[in-house]
Amino acid sequence: TSGRVATSSEVRKCYLHFSAMAWGTQRHKSRGLLVSACFCLLSWKAVQLFVSASVRTSETVPRKASDTAVLEKVQEREWTMPEEAQRPGNLDDENFQAGSSVKLWKDFDPEQAGELELPEFTGSDAPYWLYHFGRTGFFAAQGLVSVAAANLASTLGQSGAESAATDVTPKFLQQFFSSPQTFATITISQSLETFRQDLGYIKDGLFKQPYDMSPRHRQWSPAFIADKGIRYLREATSVLKRSADKADTSTWVDSSEDIYPPYFRHTFHYQTDGWLSTESAKVYESSTETLFLGRQDAMQRTTLVHIAKHLKDLGADPADMKLLEIGCGTGRVHTFIRDNWPSMQTTASDLSPFYLEEARKSNAYWERNFAPSSAKRATFVQANAESLPFAAGNFDVFVSVYLFHELPAEAQDAVFAEAARVLVDGGLFVLTDSVQLGDRPKLDDTIGRFGSFAEPHYQAYIRRDLADLARAHGFEPLAKELSSATKSLSFKKVTVNRNATQAE
Repeated sequence: TSGRVATSSEVRKCYLHFSAMAWGTQRHKSRGLLVSACFCLLSWKAVQLFVSASVRTSETVPRKASDTAVLEKVQEREWTMPEEAQRPGNLDDENFQAGSSVKLWKDFDPEQAGELELPEFTGSDAPYWLYHFGRTGFFAAQGLVSVAAANLASTLGQSGAESAATDVTPKFLQQFFSSPQTFATITISQSLETFRQDLGYIKDGLFKQPYDMSPRHRQWSPAFIADKGIRYLREATSVLKRSADKADTSTWVDSSEDIYPPYFRHTFHYQTDGWLSTESAKVYESSTETLFLGRQDAMQRTTLVHIAKHLKDLGADPADMKLLEIGCGTGRVHTFIRDNWPSMQTTASDLSPFYLEEARKSNAYWERNFAPSSAKRATFVQANAESLPFAAGNFDVFVSVYLFHELPAEAQDAVFAEAARVLVDGGLFVLTDSVQLGDRPKLDDTIGRFGSFAEPHYQAYIRRDLADLARAHGFEPLAKELSSATKSLSFKKVTVNRNATQAE
């Protein structure tokens, strides 16, 4: 109200007031609506406070010459569009059993969606739709506010009367912000189809409704929302500025390749510290859900479809199965896996100790509040997916979610080799990641723009034939599902006839 820039102590005091108010709400539920309304009315002032306090610069360790050479070679390559028949999404048609979602998304054009067929917000499906559309609205609003805040920070940061403010909106997002009507149509139509598909899987009995829909979940707490929202606004303002400036993507950690390979010591999507800090891990879920406007959980749950069908085909008791998730990140997908099959023995691994710790905490929260008393405890292992510390034939299911697009080709090969080694014969490998060229033809001309967001291996990923890669390492392609910006593939490890091998 005074018109001056807030000090850091005032910003912290503002947060503490929000937290105290939210804590009171937890004790007196009737205050919830009033507190939420006040929070919304004051949110723009909070943005102004945090714009002045959020941009921080961190000293980074100079990148090794070898690291720089590798990344510059990747970034300078000129990528050509493959012939339509050679695009991975079309090659998949010959290799995978396509679920009904494949044709739906292949033909889907949100700009030509016509009159939207809205769901019934009454009856037994009402809680699902209200919750998920609420998520979309919340994360869409958060994303718009973050871009506005970042551009405001850019404007306020200019020195000199003739300096022009830099538009920090990333290129791959500009198409959405150029037309509010188009933005709304794309958002609503894609969300509708994504959630309708997710709900269909639930009704088919492939997996349960997400446990976080429960009013008991902490995400309904104003204190939790305030903490995550403040972290996100602070992070987004810095990320978008670094993206616009094409800032250095070194991390603060330097190490030998035996600990962290060069491609890992990189700040993907310009996020603060890359994968190598607690702050990065704490803000990651808010950042990615905002990027996908609340659809990320539903998209990633396509992973569960393959696991459910595999268990059914085997007639297996989940209690007798062992599952490994590599690159588990903050562990959110792992909680969905465990919530559906709590008796299954699961292991979550990640190369980042900071993200692994967040995954452990996330799973511990699920165990305390939602797990049945018979649920088995998960194991958490820091490991490079290219060289796993597990015995051969130790797991029945191997899961990778949103890892492959950040790996160079040789690392992708190494991960498939490790999957083949640690899986039992006939074991299942589920690979869930970004759609590729040909999966959604309407996006083929623009999908590669995401590579400019500090994603040096993305262009190569969207062109790689994953079925061919799998066969090179002893897997047979099984099934494919699509969900908005995500594809989920399953592979079966080929059973080796050891008697024949020994006879030869």
